[in-house]
Parts: sequence; C-alpha cells; structure tokens
Amino acid sequence: MRSLLTSILLATVVMATGTGADALATPDTRPALPPLRYAAQVVDGHQLLAYDGEGDGRIVEVLGDLRHADHIAVLVPGAGHSLDTYFSGRAGGTPRQSGLALLAELRRQAPHEQVAVVVWLGYDTPEGVDAASARSDRARPGARDLARLTHQLPSSARITLVGHSYGSVVIGQAAPAARADDIVVVGSPGLDAAVEADLRTGATVWAARAPGDPIRFAPPVRIAGWGHGAAPTSPSFGARSFAVGDIRGHSSYFTPGSESLSNIARIVRGRPDEVTGSTPRTPRPETTVTMPVASVAAAPKGAI
Repeated sequence: MRSLLTSILLATVVMATGTGADALATPDTRPALPPLRYAAQVVDGHQLLAYDGEGDGRIVEVLGDLRHADHIAVLVPGAGHSLDTYFSGRAGGTPRQSGLALLAELRRQAPHEQVAVVVWLGYDTPEGVDAASARSDRARPGARDLARLTHQLPSSARITLVGHSYGSVVIGQAAPAARADDIVVVGSPGLDAAVEADLRTGATVWAARAPGDPIRFAPPVRIAGWGHGAAPTSPSFGARSFAVGDIRGHSSYFTPGSESLSNIARIVRGRPDEVTGSTPRTPRPETTVTMPVASVAAAPKGAI
C-alpha cells in the first residue's frame, strides 16, 4: 500500500490537474451498505447497539452506562478500520482502545459524573488513503445512520461527536441532521465545507491537528467530487481550536495522559473554559436543518 504522504500527494495531483493514477481518477462505485439496525444487545460481554458481519463489517459498541449518562461521546474512526481491526491488530490503537482511553479520561476528570462513549464503526470505511478516502461516497450513507443514532440516544444527555481522520468527513455530512452539542475533529482532511457555517449545525465545532500529521497535505478544495474542503484547523474556517500537547503524527490523538485526550474529554463534559489552547468561537448566522433523517424522534433517558 502506498505511504500516507505519497497517496495524499498523488490525490492532490489528480484533483488539481486531472492527471495521475487511474485508480485515483475513478470515482468509488462500491454499493452502499443497507441502513444499520439499532437494537441494544449484549454479545460476549460487549454492549452493542448494532452489528453487521457482512463485508468488512460494522459495529457500534457502548462503553459505560449509556442509559444514565449525562455526557455521551460518539467516536467515529477513520479509514482502514473494520471488524478485523476493531478489537486488535492496528498500529496506533484500535477504535475500541481509543474509546476506552476517552472513557477512562472522562472518569478521571469527573469521577462523580455519569459518562459513556459510543464507538461508532457504523460505515463502510475506505481501505486506506486511496480513491475512496479522497471522496465522500462512503461517508454519505454512514452519515444518515450516524445522525439517526443521535436522535435515539437519551434525550437529556449532552452529546459530542468526535471524529478522527475520515471519520470527520462522516460527521461533516451528518452535522445538519444530527443532535449534538459539540463536534470535535482531529487529524481531519476536511468536513466537506468551506467554512463552519456550511455545516448547518448548532453544535460548537472544535478542531485540532498534531505537528507532523501528514493530513496537512490534504488539498483544501473540493473539485468534481474530489477532496473535502477547507482544513477545519484553518482560522478562516471558524472552528475553535485546542492544544494537543507533545503528541505527533496522525494516530496519537487518544493517547492516555496526553493534552489532546484531556481536552477532548473536557469538551465532552461541556467545560470549554477548561480547554487549553482554545480560540473563541466565530459568530455565524442562524442555521437551518435540511438533511432528512427518517424516524429520529428523541428517546427519553433509558430508551437505548
């Protein structure tokens, strides 16, 4: 597989000039997966809201006490993840390990608060940094399922969507219809938006990128379906930034003990004044929700 940097630069050539590898010049034609079926169940000690073993597989797992949670983080992993890498075998941490690290940090900061993390690997992820990851075809159907889930979570809970890498693209697509108080994106190639207002959400949007993260080479454009728009860490985008401390690269944002993880947990807990390295939120016009989501009646606490 091409290195991350080489693949991103090759994608840049294709998007900017229309030339390059045929594989990157061809839109993703993989059929969209059917909608997820959400139903609380316990399998081998794991609290699941959804499971689909077809293809690369999809899984949505609850870590913590969802029914009584006051603060819920919905963590959306990026490209290259599947059922095979959900539990083990992934350098830089599995989606579940990231979720467990976030839950542990939430509990460390506020041992008397009720918190939960939903690890949402509920979409057909791109296999890596390839043609699919340079487009939003995989993100759109997943975004509908993600938005639908947020309306089935306990209605009195505070919800934060947390996206890493391509997972942030899914969140960007879901934002207009999702119920969320905050959106946090790290290592993001873009949210399919030029500015924060394009997301049409009432949530506060936070963004961070670690030094040396090669995602910085993702072109801040969208051309004929390629690319994901402006970098959300760009001051002109309008999101609030936060410090990540001494972590480096693309896969360390959920490292236990890091300033990055601590700040993500502070945002999930609704403590913006405690977030280090933060910038003020940019004022924006009133927004309207236009993305349709079926059967999204808010559930009372304890419904899932």
